[in-house]
Amino acid sequence: MEAFVEILKYTFPAALMLLLTYLLLSNFVDNEEKRRTFYLRKDLQKKSLPLRMQAFERIIMLLERITPNHLVIRVKPGSMTIGQYRKALVEAVRQEFDYNITQQVYVSDEAWNHVVSAKSQVISIINKVAGTLGADATAADLAKELINAEMAAEIFPTKAAILLIKHEAARSF
Repeated sequence: MEAFVEILKYTFPAALMLLLTYLLLSNFVDNEEKRRTFYLRKDLQKKSLPLRMQAFERIIMLLERITPNHLVIRVKPGSMTIGQYRKALVEAVRQEFDYNITQQVYVSDEAWNHVVSAKSQVISIINKVAGTLGADATAADLAKELINAEMAAEIFPTKAAILLIKHEAARSF
């Protein structure tokens, strides 16, 4: 029994020291890994923030460019028929959207869904206004009615999407 107590006197403190050393080293390694991850994320964010801000700028420019009052200035009615002008406006919206489609990588799904929704609503408004005008209406009448429809709306879909994008950009800081 004395031999057992003697062995226990030496092994218990050694086992306790081994456990304490393991816990300290484990904690140190975990903290070191967290520190490395933090600095990697910080460096990545430092590099990606300018890209995200550019994406926000391009998305806002997309939304501004497909807003009817800017759209009818860029796509002039000229001597087109109302059908041709409607088609040209819808095509301009789609081209603008297709040109900026890669920007969705830099924004949240919610924000991108608002951008897609705004684009679809603008196309819908163009088609709806064109459908309400009579057969004798001109392309200039369509342009005027689109601007009136935008002004009559409490908040136009593109403006709502712009507000959401601005809010998300502000959260990125």
